[in-house]
Amino acid sequence: MDIVESIQDLPVQDPPVEEFSSADLTWTKFGNSENHDDAALIPYDRVDEFIIGECSNLECPTRFHIERGRKRKKGSLKEYADDEYLEYKLK
Repeated sequence: MDIVESIQDLPVQDPPVEEFSSADLTWTKFGNSENHDDAALIPYDRVDEFIIGECSNLECPTRFHIERGRKRKKGSLKEYADDEYLEYKLK
């Protein structure tokens, strides 16, 4: 399977069902040849439906916890590092 190196190259997936889970998505290898993960890109406004679908899985229910970083004062960041994507820690 090919590895996608840019988030811009991931296809946006929007399953037609109201609530959906990871089983309804097509996963893509994202990263580089040394370090990669399976990734799927969904519209932000469908995240709640994805979480409900994942938590409703009777075989393997999932719990989510969204962590937030601390707020920084304007101008306190010395240099900007573009990660190409925003990462949420879901546990």
